Amino acid sequence: MLAAWEPGAHPTEAMKIDARAIDPNGEEASVSLVLAPEGTWLPFDDPAVSHAIRAVLLGRPADVLSTLLRDDFRFVGAITGVRGREGRLADDPFGRVFPSLRVHVGAGLLGRMLAAAGPTMQRHGSANPWPAGVFGS
Repeated sequence: MLAAWEPGAHPTEAMKIDARAIDPNGEEASVSLVLAPEGTWLPFDDPAVSHAIRAVLLGRPADVLSTLLRDDFRFVGAITGVRGREGRLADDPFGRVFPSLRVHVGAGLLGRMLAAAGPTMQRHGSANPWPAGVFGS
């Protein structure tokens, strides 16, 4: 099950996602949901995560994309969503880091984001999932 909360109103075990990925008015989407096995994580700056980000920047853009963080530095997965281009999900670079599950997400959860701009792979502040594009205020 996927769910989203307002900042500050989430359960302590909830994962962080780029806020632009969430839209209560969003359309349904096909999704590649990459999740670390329970109790497993990688540092966000691990070479495997960096390689996946580079591969994402080289590929066709998705309608929605965000890494998933347990806190400010523990990478625990990613979500990539498309509308009408399911083939884009066939080789999710983050699926090479942790297991990937293809799911259908109904309307009212995922938005549409501008494509991540390269060559930047760095997050704007360690509290932000990639590709969050601005430093927090």
